[in-house]
Amino acid sequence: MVLRWPLIPRGDEIGASPRGSSRGVVIVGPAGVGKTTLARTIASRARPTSLWAVGAESTRRIPLGAFAHLIEIDAAPDPATALANACSALGGRGADITLVVDDADLLDPLSGALVRQLVEDGKVHLVVTFGSGETGPDPAMLGDGLLERIDLAAFTRGEAGRVLESALDGPLDRVSAQWMWEASEGNPLYLRHLLEGSWDSGLLYQVGGVWQLKERPVVTDELAMLLESRLPTAEPAAMEVLRLLAFAGDLDVEVLDRAAPRDAIVSAQRSGHLRIGPDGSRRVARLRHPIVGEVLRERTAPLAARSLRGRLVRALAEGPTAGEELRMATLALDGDADLDAELLADAAERALALCDYPLAERLAQAALDRGAGLRAAVILARAMTWQGRSEEADSLLAAFDPREMPEYEHLAWGLWRSTTYFFDNRQAAARAELDRLRQHVTSRDGLDVLASADVTFDFFANNVPRAIELTRTLFGAAGSSAPALAFAASTGGFALARAGHADEVTEVAARGVAAATSTGFLLGRLQIGVAEVSAAALAGNLSGIDELLGRYATAIPPGRSRWVVEGYIHGLAHLAAGRVAEAEDQFRRGRAAAASGGPRMWVVLCAIGLSQALGAQGRVDPAIEALDCAEESFGDHLASFGPDLMHARAWIVAARGEHHEAVRVARGAAALARAGSMFGIEAMALHTAVRFGDRSATGRLRRLARRVDGPFVRVAAAHAQAWQAHDGHGLDGVAREFESMSANLLAADAAAQAALAHRRSGASRDEQRSAAMARRLAAVCAGARTPALSVLENPMALTSRERVVAALVATGMTNREIAERLTLSVRTVEGHVHRLLAKLDVADREALVRKPCDEDWGPATGRSP
Repeated sequence: MVLRWPLIPRGDEIGASPRGSSRGVVIVGPAGVGKTTLARTIASRARPTSLWAVGAESTRRIPLGAFAHLIEIDAAPDPATALANACSALGGRGADITLVVDDADLLDPLSGALVRQLVEDGKVHLVVTFGSGETGPDPAMLGDGLLERIDLAAFTRGEAGRVLESALDGPLDRVSAQWMWEASEGNPLYLRHLLEGSWDSGLLYQVGGVWQLKERPVVTDELAMLLESRLPTAEPAAMEVLRLLAFAGDLDVEVLDRAAPRDAIVSAQRSGHLRIGPDGSRRVARLRHPIVGEVLRERTAPLAARSLRGRLVRALAEGPTAGEELRMATLALDGDADLDAELLADAAERALALCDYPLAERLAQAALDRGAGLRAAVILARAMTWQGRSEEADSLLAAFDPREMPEYEHLAWGLWRSTTYFFDNRQAAARAELDRLRQHVTSRDGLDVLASADVTFDFFANNVPRAIELTRTLFGAAGSSAPALAFAASTGGFALARAGHADEVTEVAARGVAAATSTGFLLGRLQIGVAEVSAAALAGNLSGIDELLGRYATAIPPGRSRWVVEGYIHGLAHLAAGRVAEAEDQFRRGRAAAASGGPRMWVVLCAIGLSQALGAQGRVDPAIEALDCAEESFGDHLASFGPDLMHARAWIVAARGEHHEAVRVARGAAALARAGSMFGIEAMALHTAVRFGDRSATGRLRRLARRVDGPFVRVAAAHAQAWQAHDGHGLDGVAREFESMSANLLAADAAAQAALAHRRSGASRDEQRSAAMARRLAAVCAGARTPALSVLENPMALTSRERVVAALVATGMTNREIAERLTLSVRTVEGHVHRLLAKLDVADREALVRKPCDEDWGPATGRSP
């Protein structure tokens, strides 16, 4: 593959540019944002011919140097005469000429006066680019507003992501996009060089169709040389200050004063590459642009880098260190300053809370090497486990003797070992470890935490009733410990949602978020979002789901763990609303992030969702690949998601056109959910069967509507009843109710089935209205291709082959007998039969045999082939 850098999307700025009689435009913006590209585009649209003059440092001391190639510069007796001659020469070129003056802030004074005179005369159409700098362009030079101004900014975060993905011709994972954004701040030139540098260095690779960076992006040599040429080289002390900031990032001015001489700081600020400004109550020093820091770090020798980091650690340690432990410890890892083991362990715990697991691992290992003991080992084991290395984590913890530990250390040690066992699909060992802990833990808080572990294990192992019972006990008791509530809220809330108790989830989630916040369990806050979003999706409370997603968007800082969980919950929300293409994108990104180093549980959950989203688009092969990925890591430790796995398989079968078999598989998913007391999941699977054509789900959905919270199951039951009764108007009403819930794909399917029911009764106008509604809703769910929509769009008339097969089925022949008679494979005949059942709106072969001869079988009527 070759990178294809896209055209910079500047349509709004071009559309805003003046045309016709206007004197021209001035484009203002920092270096690298695309001023020259925009100038070229505007010039080509404004006039048929353009002339170019470019300001540069090399011509800045030469009078009219930038225009020397455009005009004859005679030895004029004075500057005023030279200016008049130049103005006359350029003004006489004609009205069809556009003069582009690029980098006008680098013009010599006489050239600047020439531009000002041309603006005032109005004889030449001008396009002028100007660096924003500190004050922007000189108003007098540009005719005091006679040129219309376009301020060109860097890309927004979203625009930068879209440009990168266009260049890569595929999605980029959010961690990599975040790294690109942090280094470039949206500057198009920097963004391009970062991508090309990372590409050439082999840092980009694909996981499940999603591009990822192995590490932070690399700057190209070309850009590094350009930026270095703009850095001050005559004052080494100023460069030293800039290098300190390159390794420190934003730094309190008082700390910088301790790390570097004051005159060097002033010199660095005068160079234009250091900014000092307010940040809340502090004054903070930072580099003009983060990419300068990237270049300085890459070009600093290792020994010098160690020394700079050490200076920063010592400067930080001389003042108040509250809030700076993580930065100090991170700098100390590769610096020549040393820190004590406890501070390193504190920093490792903070990195763990921020879900930066590689950094937490490095810090915890350093703390362990310095004698921090069990505390550092538990942090290290947790960081390893979250990166998918549970066996290493278990080996590390096994080296400690629990008999020599105080209770709180014993609890942390044993709890993490049991969790590691469980998600490594060793349930018996996990339960045994919890039972052993109960014999040694006596405190109320400790027992609560063990109960929260039981909630998690019971939920995932498909003992949902007990998980719910323990959750209600923990949240119903006075004085339950905050860690226990934080741990139990996500899985206990998830269990409640899937069992149909969505109304209880709100309080559990609110208390869980408060507990997770108070204990610093940031990932727990985000995981609680899984429970809330699931509850909203299964209950049909979708109108506020985007607001709900926004509430959890900043639960933890950007990082791979955040994007894994966010990808999953956003995928659930989009899937419930029928936005299947967006759901696919979110699940795909979440799966890729989890596969790059994280618990396999999230790979399975995202892959299941991805398979269903692809199946709902009729994309069989990628849906099968996603399901295979889910099944590869599936086990008893994820047994609660067995119905979801089967539900996704039903969508694949339906995408093949085997609607009768798809109904059977969807009902199997519902039965599996019912056996696990997950009545919300059962209702969803039964309703899917109705959407596939099942007419036998009405009774069960009615009963479920009395025990599952929210409007979804009530409307689903009405859908099943109307479909069973061939009630087109009833299906129209169902479609409207689903649309009012923002469940647009469910509404589209109901409307499509209404059109079929109206067709059956001969109500052509009603059929047309229902079909139009189905198509309108399907357009909102771009990419959706469900069985109901497919039948609506495809002609219902049978092909000649299908009429032959129908006639043979009507005689009572089996599929194998028909295959032998027609010299076809049995699978081909099965496909014909499934399509016949859908087209003729019958439930099974027996109904096809009983179908009256006078019903329409396509181009010909009757049973004779």
